[in-house]
Amino acid sequence: MVLVSILGDFHSSILPIFFEFKEKLTHHIIIHDDSKYDMNQANKLIQAQKDFISLYKDDKDINFELIDITIDEDDYEDIIKTYEKIKSLTNKNNIYLNATDGLNSVGIVLSNKFLDLGSNVIVYDKFSNTYNLHKQNSINRIKIKNNTDIKNHLRLKGYSLLDYSNKFELQNRKDDILRLCENLTELKELGSKLQESKLNNVSGYEKYKKILKKLNQSNNVSFIQGTVFEEYIYWIIKDNFDFDDVMVGLKIEFEKDFENELDIVMIKDNHLHTIECKFVNYIKGEHFVYKTNSIIDYLDDDGKAMILSIGGDNTKITNSGNKKLQFTIGDQARASNGNIKIHQNKTFKKSKFIEDVKKHFLAN
Repeated sequence: MVLVSILGDFHSSILPIFFEFKEKLTHHIIIHDDSKYDMNQANKLIQAQKDFISLYKDDKDINFELIDITIDEDDYEDIIKTYEKIKSLTNKNNIYLNATDGLNSVGIVLSNKFLDLGSNVIVYDKFSNTYNLHKQNSINRIKIKNNTDIKNHLRLKGYSLLDYSNKFELQNRKDDILRLCENLTELKELGSKLQESKLNNVSGYEKYKKILKKLNQSNNVSFIQGTVFEEYIYWIIKDNFDFDDVMVGLKIEFEKDFENELDIVMIKDNHLHTIECKFVNYIKGEHFVYKTNSIIDYLDDDGKAMILSIGGDNTKITNSGNKKLQFTIGDQARASNGNIKIHQNKTFKKSKFIEDVKKHFLAN
C-alpha cells in the first residue's frame, strides 16, 4: 500500500491515518508546500517519521520507504508533475491519497487524478475518529481501529519524552497511594507540618507514617503534596474510564531548550488531553491558565485540558482585608475559550471530579 499524505494547516492531522495503516505500507509519500513555515513544519514531521522507522527497524511488519515531495501549491503544472512522479515511483500500485486538511488546490487536483486512475482517497474525520474511503463510484465510512498511544503520538509529532512514571512501580504502590488519599484533608495537614519538621517529630498520623516509611518517602514533602495526589488522580482516571492510554509524571521536550512537566496525560480516539494537579491552599490561576493553554497547543490541535486545584477556597481574604481570587472571571473565560476546564475546590469530591472528566473530555 502506498500512502500519499498532503500536509495542510494542521500537519498532525495526517497521523491517525498513517498510524492506522503503518503495517501495510510500502511507501509513505509526504507532499508539502515550499513556503518557509510549511518547510519547517514538514521537516520536523518527516524527521519524526524517520525516527519512527528507526525505532521499529526490527519489526518486520513496519517497513516502508519515506519520500518527501516539495510543491508549489498554486502551480497547476507542478501539481501534475507531482502526480506523474508518484505514478512513476509506485507503478500506479495500490495508492491511497490522504487528503485530510491538506492543501485545497493540491487535494482537489490530485483527488480527481487518482480517482480516475482507480486509486483511493481518504478523508479523516477527527470528531468521530472515522474516515471516508472514496473510490471512483463509492464512499465508505470506516471507524479507525488502531488508535495511537501517548508515546507514539508524541514521537510522531517530533517531541521527546524525557521522563515518565513507570507503570509497574505505579501498580506496586497503588494500594498504598489509595490508602494515603482516603482522607486528603489529613494528608494535606501532614504535608504542611513536614515543611517545618521531620516526620518523627510530628505527633499522630501513624497510618501515614507507616506507609511513607514503607515507600521510603518519610520526609519528602514534594512527594506528599505532589506525587501522591497526582498518582491518586491517575488511578481514578484508570479505574473509571476507558481512555486508550493514561500516563502520569511526564517530562516532554517540545522544542530545543523548551521542556515541560505534565502531571496527567490521557489519549482517546487520537486526541491527547492533560490534567494539571495542584494540592495546595492557593495558586495563581492566571499563570496556570496561560501555561496550560500554551501546552495543549503543542499536544494536540483538538486537545483539552483541566486544571485541578484542591486545597483552598477560590476567594481568600488577606491579612490586610483585601480579597484575593485564585481564578478570576477573566481567567475562567479565557480557560473556557481554550478548552480548559477549571475544577477548583477546598475539598475533593471524587464523584464531582469523575462527572467533570466525563463531560469535559469524553462528551460528544
